[in-house]
Amino acid sequence: MRALWLVVLMPVAAHAAGVELEVAPGYAWSTDISASAPVLRARVGVEFPWFTPSIVGVGGLSDPGRLSHQGQRGGWTGWGLAAEARFHTNGEDRFFAGLGAGWGQLSTLQIENGDTEGYRGKPAPYVEAVIGYQWVHDELRLGIELTLDIFNRVHLDGDFGTRFCVDEGGGSPPASVQFCPTGHSFPMVGLALTLGFTP
Repeated sequence: MRALWLVVLMPVAAHAAGVELEVAPGYAWSTDISASAPVLRARVGVEFPWFTPSIVGVGGLSDPGRLSHQGQRGGWTGWGLAAEARFHTNGEDRFFAGLGAGWGQLSTLQIENGDTEGYRGKPAPYVEAVIGYQWVHDELRLGIELTLDIFNRVHLDGDFGTRFCVDEGGGSPPASVQFCPTGHSFPMVGLALTLGFTP
């Protein structure tokens, strides 16, 4: 059985183009509230014809600071690390689509002038997906991609803003106070330019 697998896999491995390295600066928006931030993505993969298994990392780069009644800034920060299965066409002009899963955290998500209300997340399972175009010339790869990042275990932090609530981990609140929504999934959609090469 092992010998059979070797016979099947050897031709595929022989046509592998090697390691592919990529960075992708971009921008991402929340689909739930009016908050956005610049994002940096990075990827390392092993390129085969039609398929590139990869490790992907993403980070939101805009720290909006603390929640406040006046002058609250908007934006989001977070990170994710995932194993991705990426399928692509071959040739100089390539179209690709990828789906990955791993671990991540939506650390901060809040709108501008949110009156002491925002979202905070805990480390949790994370899902990412991409679809895009890539131009390939020798070792160089240039492209553009649409991205989707889904963070989990996100809860609402509130004060005397649009609602008054407490985190469920904070004990039993008075009867007039509600628990903040917790354990939610928050998707972020984005657009990124890609720069990659195969050393």
